[in-house]
Amino acid sequence: MSKTKDIIEKWYKKLNFPKETECDFYRALEEKEIDGSITIEKYDKKSDDGEANLLYFLYFCQSLEEKYKEKGIPESVLLDTLGDIVVWTKIWSGLKGGLYLGELEWLSRHLGMRLFKLGRLQFGMADSEFDIKEKGIFKGTPVIEVHIPEGEPLLRETCEKSVDDARKFFKKYFPEFNYTVFTCHSWLLDSSLKEFLPKDSNILRFADMFTVVRDDRSDAIFGYIFFWGAKREDLKVCNPRSTFAQKLKQAALDGCKFYESLGYIE
Repeated sequence: MSKTKDIIEKWYKKLNFPKETECDFYRALEEKEIDGSITIEKYDKKSDDGEANLLYFLYFCQSLEEKYKEKGIPESVLLDTLGDIVVWTKIWSGLKGGLYLGELEWLSRHLGMRLFKLGRLQFGMADSEFDIKEKGIFKGTPVIEVHIPEGEPLLRETCEKSVDDARKFFKKYFPEFNYTVFTCHSWLLDSSLKEFLPKDSNILRFADMFTVVRDDRSDAIFGYIFFWGAKREDLKVCNPRSTFAQKLKQAALDGCKFYESLGYIE
């Protein structure tokens, strides 16, 4: 194989893809032509060649590793952060019925060294998309965005530790990034979920970490609870896998409104 494909194989192995992807991966690696001069910045984020997307994004891991080393950021953070490539390959391969990587704009944040997984949560350096006037935050103000990857339980204690670790991380490695608050814009902060969850639920305890300042009408919750891309009309044929999902489905079919809410942590 070429040096470029050796790099791709290296990262496929380092990220510990599941065994069931192996045959399709090596077939794609043999068949696809990969241009080693293309960078993450130049890659077509709207590409619908899912196999090529995966190969290129694995190739881009190499230059990201070099940037981490220059900054002195531990390899453990690199591997945890890049684990999202495996997650989204699994999700999109399931949707497409074959090896496929989607969510390229999202994963470009990881590979562009703008987003990091630190413990349970992910943190991204960004310009605020919203005004939080009471904190002197306006659109374009630097903030740290909090994102919640799938995985282990969303325990408040581990989330609080992640936030503490993030404060130390950005102060050490990106002292020039002058942010004021952590923000989160998510269905997880929707106060209406109190109607469907016990008071001690992990979701509600996580939401209580934030001061919520706005609610935006959204059905995004369905894509996380049922299947990626699910819309309200899809729920008629969905088979809920939990009591929460069952309650959510019934409420949605009854016309209940849901939101993505914006909250912050100082």
